[in-house]
Amino acid sequence: MGTHHRAPQPPISPEIDAPSLFDRAQDTFSGDFEVRRLVAASHERALFVVRDTILRREVALRVHLQPNTRSRRWFHRETELLASLHHRGLRTIFSAGFKGEWAYRVAKWVEGESLEAAVQRAPRPIPSVLRISRTLTSLLEYVHSNQIIVRRILPTTVMLETTGRTVVIDLRYANWCIDVADPWDEESEPFVAPEIRDGSIGDPRSDLYTAGAIIYNALTARIPDIDPGLIVPPSEIRPASPRIFDRLLMRTLDRDPANRYHSAEELSDDLLSELGEAGVQIPVSPLRSSATEDTTAFEKHLRRALGDDYELLGELGSGGFGRVYQVRDLELEREVALKVLHPFLTSDPTVVERFRREAQLAARVVHPYIVNTYDIGGRLGLLWYTMELVPGGNLGQVVNRDGPLPLDRVLKILLECLEALKHAHSYGLVHRDLKPENILIHETGSVRIADFGLAMALQRPDWQGGASSRSGTPEFAAPEQMLGEHVDLRADLYSLTLCTYFSITGASPFGGGTAASILARHTTGSLPDLKHARNDLSEEFIRVMQKGAARDPADRFQSAGDFEQAVIESQRRGWVEPLRRWMKNRRHRPA
Repeated sequence: MGTHHRAPQPPISPEIDAPSLFDRAQDTFSGDFEVRRLVAASHERALFVVRDTILRREVALRVHLQPNTRSRRWFHRETELLASLHHRGLRTIFSAGFKGEWAYRVAKWVEGESLEAAVQRAPRPIPSVLRISRTLTSLLEYVHSNQIIVRRILPTTVMLETTGRTVVIDLRYANWCIDVADPWDEESEPFVAPEIRDGSIGDPRSDLYTAGAIIYNALTARIPDIDPGLIVPPSEIRPASPRIFDRLLMRTLDRDPANRYHSAEELSDDLLSELGEAGVQIPVSPLRSSATEDTTAFEKHLRRALGDDYELLGELGSGGFGRVYQVRDLELEREVALKVLHPFLTSDPTVVERFRREAQLAARVVHPYIVNTYDIGGRLGLLWYTMELVPGGNLGQVVNRDGPLPLDRVLKILLECLEALKHAHSYGLVHRDLKPENILIHETGSVRIADFGLAMALQRPDWQGGASSRSGTPEFAAPEQMLGEHVDLRADLYSLTLCTYFSITGASPFGGGTAASILARHTTGSLPDLKHARNDLSEEFIRVMQKGAARDPADRFQSAGDFEQAVIESQRRGWVEPLRRWMKNRRHRPA
């Protein structure tokens, strides 16, 4: 049977000379931060609350004290991982660096207490347990979509803010850090999946075990037994606990990963579908795609929401903002594409209003190479918009299927995209998330660009900052966009250049790894050499590509028209006939 929670460990180790460490921190960070207090310290790490003298706010300053150690490499790895992610359930990293022998990172200060401290008083109230569950499943679905396995979450690393939010502050044992991590102590074992204790790296189901252990701890104020077969159902410890937790948690804490939920979304959907029994209502949790997700529950909810307006025919795909379905408009008797936005995007009324304005503007931009937006609707907590159904695939699918494209096809796609951008930019509409998945290839071969303005419309204030900004997809976003700086039409031209590179080579020029590592490659200031990739590219065209992907927006083409003209000029000798046909078709294209 599980035991009561242990007493919290002293935050400052007895061997630490706290006054001397505090004084040294004051001297080291003088001019940057005002050191307010020392919160925790060991011989390797220290945590301070400091005041940022520039932004005039309290932040958390985590310092690593020991240079040239394995622990220092571990600290760097975790810092890079945390900085590459941005989720409201994860502590936000603002900056990092060195001061003499010290390495440090600056993060949001979480005003509240740890789950460990909270359950010392009593089990958490049921609504609080539901909020914790919602945050953990949302966070896990997010990190799993980024190929990250957290592997260990403890009550000491789950913070409960005074506002009611739950924040996870530690990813030090994630799969990205495993090669430099030290073994964890025995007190971590009950919160770690059995297969990971046995030496496995783990998979998403392992994280569901650790999430289940945390929820169990919050609900019962007990540490789950290290032997899953001996874990007592929550209702036997806390009779007032809703019985749905018995079923959900006992499945999540099963010894065999095959018997657990397959994804965080599946667990979240099951919890939400049973909330009537608990008598508690909470908002719909984030719905993110994953290779193992069960979409049945969501589609059932969507069918009810669509009512007699649309008939759901099938799913076309999913992405960062939502899922796309093929539906039949029952009033107009035509098939259209319907994009359902992730509910977590539309929980903020400001975001919804901004989306409506952006969609209205996009609907007025009618062009042969831009997907037509038809309507905006919503019901039962869902928001969607309908658009032209484009038979065919997107550029990413085409290149992945066929490999690098012939030059005449690349140039046709590029020039048609530039025509579309030229038209959209004249309305003041910037795409901000141009990538191969948003460049649809009609079965006739012509281009349709989708999702104009969606990235900006759905950006929320708590997503701002760093390479993890949701405005744009890192592999194809302009550097200034990833850094949270001002973005204009030149960011679209940069992204289109990278999409063109992808169609030429079959690979994204700066792809792979975390958002932070992708940003580092973007900021080198030059596109990877195209001369060795293709022997049918002229020097003039390569120069056009280099200019399109210039690091500084001032060094790029200043309009889609300028870019288009440069492409045409670069091909006058080597692509005369295809160019002449394209120019002729452009003059006679349908309105």
